Amino acid sequence: MSTVRQGPDRIAWGLLLLLALIWGSSFILMKRGLFHEGMPVLGPLQMASARLAIAWAALAPLLFRYAPLLRQHWLPLLATGVLGNGIPAFLFAAAQTHIDSALSGMLNSLTPLFTMLVGAAFFGARMRGWHIAGILVGLCGAVGLIAMKSADGPLAWSGYAALPVLGTVCYGCSANIVKRHLYMLPSAATACLALSFVGPIGIVGALATGLQETVGTHPHGWSSLGYVALLAVMSSALSLVLWNALLKRTSAVWASSVTYLMPVVAIGWGVLDGEVLSGANAHDGVVLGGVYMVNRAERVSDRPMATPRGAGRPLPSLPHVRRQEGDRGVARVSSGTDP
Repeated sequence: MSTVRQGPDRIAWGLLLLLALIWGSSFILMKRGLFHEGMPVLGPLQMASARLAIAWAALAPLLFRYAPLLRQHWLPLLATGVLGNGIPAFLFAAAQTHIDSALSGMLNSLTPLFTMLVGAAFFGARMRGWHIAGILVGLCGAVGLIAMKSADGPLAWSGYAALPVLGTVCYGCSANIVKRHLYMLPSAATACLALSFVGPIGIVGALATGLQETVGTHPHGWSSLGYVALLAVMSSALSLVLWNALLKRTSAVWASSVTYLMPVVAIGWGVLDGEVLSGANAHDGVVLGGVYMVNRAERVSDRPMATPRGAGRPLPSLPHVRRQEGDRGVARVSSGTDP
């Protein structure tokens, strides 16, 4: 008997909120790693390299348990490591040296849109009107929040604003890869093995960019590296485990809705830092409304079909329905929808 997948449960919502808290704090951590009171400390290549290296070191002990899985799943692990961790780390670090954190956070909210588009274009995902409407509503709320945060001046649009957009495309690809090809692995295994492909690159990058000299000679080098370490452990290592766990409990599109809540956390950091905001509650409601709409779409799409009237007698056996997708180990009739 096949099991009907239910919509996001309480654990999924808890993971979503926890990830929003962690990832929503990443922008201020990146800012503190790059600058001290407006003066540059670490370069973007140094920060991104250190972030990847420290995140890999934090999860490296898990390799003793999960390394044997690498041989069978190395290709999707390589893809999600590069697309979900490696490339975005450098893109966002480079962008934040030329555009403000508010704009970077706003552009990061494009992740659900690209998750949906990549899933529909390359992974056979089937999207309904509620999916599209929820994503657009949530994006509008995120834009409203960021616009309020930047009310003290115009947004600094530049060519560097394209870098976070490319990062969200990478996130969308990675989310679909994990959902389609790595769903059978433990969340911690996916995280540590994916980082194993980009962690060594981070070490090489840190050495090549002279990170050790900068930390040793700059008066604020160690404090900036401390912020990067916190960013790596929380926003890369731990959050990657939580993210993979969330993807196992719900769809890639619904999980990527965490990027709608991240600007709310970023605004909260601004309030704690003494910034005065007005009208934030309305935009918070729009953001949460978008998440609810995506969640509603998931529940509607997962709802079992009603039995047609007059179909009370048993159906004859269907010999042409056989076990499909042997790599998943589940029997399903092809319906054109993403599981």
